[in-house]
Amino acid sequence: MSKYAVIKVGASQEKVSVGDILSVPANFVIESKTPILMSARKGSMITDEKKLSGYSVDFELVDEKKSKKLNIFTYKNKSGIRRKLGYREDIKIVKVKSISSGKSGEEE
Repeated sequence: MSKYAVIKVGASQEKVSVGDILSVPANFVIESKTPILMSARKGSMITDEKKLSGYSVDFELVDEKKSKKLNIFTYKNKSGIRRKLGYREDIKIVKVKSISSGKSGEEE
């Protein structure tokens, strides 16, 4: 796993390499993304925004489903008020298809 990239997914950042499978929010746009940080070869890191604009990470949609259920329980002391509800968020399962350089159009 010498070649990897760090991309922004929603409010978090994910370290991805080719073939990785991620669960992302439903509003995630599946198109090529520009990485925040890039390791093209073992031991070298690219952090300059101008150089990073030449790289792209491509995705492929695998599945759309709902996340694991979150149980929410509300309780108020001495009044007998109890409330239980569950919440499941829509998510997309995506696979990293390629991490490529925009200059040559092929993987390094």
